[in-house]
Amino acid sequence: MNNELVKHEPSFDTALIELDNMQKMSQKLFQMKHYQKLGDVGIFAILQKAKSIGLNPLDALNGSMYFVNGKVELSANTMNYLIRKAGHSVVKDEKSTKEVCILKGKRHDNGDTFTCSFSIDDAKKAGIFKNVWQTYPEDMLFARALTRLARQLFPDVCKGCYIEGEIPRKEEDVTTHEIQNAEFEEVKEEQKIEKIKEVEYISSQEVDHLNEIISQCDPHKIDKIWAFLSKKCDGKALPFLKKECYSKIESLLMERRNEYQDSIKIEPLVEESEDAKTS
Repeated sequence: MNNELVKHEPSFDTALIELDNMQKMSQKLFQMKHYQKLGDVGIFAILQKAKSIGLNPLDALNGSMYFVNGKVELSANTMNYLIRKAGHSVVKDEKSTKEVCILKGKRHDNGDTFTCSFSIDDAKKAGIFKNVWQTYPEDMLFARALTRLARQLFPDVCKGCYIEGEIPRKEEDVTTHEIQNAEFEEVKEEQKIEKIKEVEYISSQEVDHLNEIISQCDPHKIDKIWAFLSKKCDGKALPFLKKECYSKIESLLMERRNEYQDSIKIEPLVEESEDAKTS
């Protein structure tokens, strides 16, 4: 047995070659803007830890692992994935609520089981119930309960990794990759809503004024006029015309109206001249 173990141990020279290759890979990745925020040290640390737990290096760099205060953290989502990939089981207990998450774990190799929980009260006692905790309490409860379970029942999977949120950050104590993305999308959506709110539409008096001008245009061209205005109002009614477009639209409509009104005035004059010739 000992001979087999020794046989599979990498030699010192092999370890040096792997270390050198890892450093070269870190330097190349650091040249990419996407990874520069991690720093060359952070990239190297993440790659090394990813290798030790059997995680794809690019997956590790793209949200599965974080470099925080000189240490590597593993995201809760990735920990959940590694546990299940190893064949073990994690089940959320029915008694779990928005106030507490209870997880039951079972090993596939020896059948050992363990139950862990984490509550809002635990978070408050630890002084971490703020920021993302208040926005996504159930997700954060699951992450922390899984951390406890992994430490107790699956240490061979996490291999001493800090789990996401265990290392205090400068601006926030706990965060997850998924929740960061969710918050980012939420902020973008809120910004979109704010932009919509900021759009100023024409007043009711201006709507009445434009309607009056349209009523004086050529009745045979009304449908075309409304089709044109609909596009300017994003497919909606005239009250949704943006304030910034009002002057230009008013000017165009007045041109159409004046053209039609002038054509009406010319026709009677032509008829009168013909009557004069006849008489």
